[in-house]
Amino acid sequence: MRRIAIQLLLLLTTLTWRPALGADTAAIVLSEQGGAYAEVADALRGELGAGAELVEVTPRNPDALLRTQARIVVAVGTQVCRRLAESEVAVPMLCVLLPSAAFEHIAQSAPPKGKSITALLLDQPASRQMALLRLALPHRRDVAVLLGPDSSFMNSPLAASAARHGLKLTSAQIRVPDELSATLQRVLSDADVLLAVPDSAVFNSGTTQNILRTTFQRGVPLVAFSPAYVKAGALLALYTTPAQVGRQAGRTLRDFFAGRALPRTQSPSEFEVSANRHVARSLGIELEDEAVLTERLRKLEQKP
Repeated sequence: MRRIAIQLLLLLTTLTWRPALGADTAAIVLSEQGGAYAEVADALRGELGAGAELVEVTPRNPDALLRTQARIVVAVGTQVCRRLAESEVAVPMLCVLLPSAAFEHIAQSAPPKGKSITALLLDQPASRQMALLRLALPHRRDVAVLLGPDSSFMNSPLAASAARHGLKLTSAQIRVPDELSATLQRVLSDADVLLAVPDSAVFNSGTTQNILRTTFQRGVPLVAFSPAYVKAGALLALYTTPAQVGRQAGRTLRDFFAGRALPRTQSPSEFEVSANRHVARSLGIELEDEAVLTERLRKLEQKP
């Protein structure tokens, strides 16, 4: 928390009183140092190339902000997006590496007060998720999804996309943690695949293993949103890597510097598919190679 406070103090000081020395300059603020956050920053910097300047706001690099003026701030991660949204920073913000549920909560609880806040979301489009289910599991048409308080808004787009792909969606909302076990058993009785969506009220360190164990015992594969779930026992995961997020963020900044209006939210344009071959064999599922599934899904989206 102290590190983020220092970062924000540097950012606020620079953005409020330093003169503009470069027209195409962005500041980037990381929720944490290293890991996925650093991967986003590195890929973003590589995508921008020499066409624009990217200044990383960290306690180790304070002088950089004193030499330039940012036209836009990139907030990497939910925590720093929330803090910046609540701050007095007046320049446009681009939040990345966060799920739509988190961004919607931030946008509703911290009104922008005239400043522009946009987001590059981690969530895969509902149409992409359903297309993967049809490609990977063509004989499984009954899809279950568990939604928490922050993800309940996903029900309509998921149901509509499922119908367009010839799938039936059964959804249930978890309002309190004690409902999870019974609700999971209920939705699995009418489903042959469980689709996971990012919502910490449903999928967290205390629930994930129980969900994976229950679905496996019922012979229902879990399709998740992170490769970590595949390692833990999910059949498939559809996700976007930090490097892919950074590249898309870089293209978004180029659009901004070129004078184009940014959409309020963007879905990931790049993605990967991971598969657990051991789980597939155990469930008696014939599954194509993950690289083949990824390529087929990309080609499907390229069709007019």
